[in-house]
Amino acid sequence: MVTLGRYQEAIDSLDKTLEMKPKCHYTYYRKACIYALQKNVELSLENLRRAIELEPGKYRELAKTDADFDGIRGDVRFQELLLG
Repeated sequence: MVTLGRYQEAIDSLDKTLEMKPKCHYTYYRKACIYALQKNVELSLENLRRAIELEPGKYRELAKTDADFDGIRGDVRFQELLLG
């Protein structure tokens, strides 16, 4: 999802998706990416944790190399989350 810096609009759209599909793992992952781009570590980790709970193998692997997380990659909690 290309947000073109329109982060809040993207988050609002993803939140609407979650209202209809509360277990949509991809939506939690995308929210985690957007929050990471904003350097909002807490909300990024919260959403990534939820995505991983729903699809553990998939999102742990994706997050390891996803450039969206580069700004928070050094956070110990992020690293622990990827280890499982």
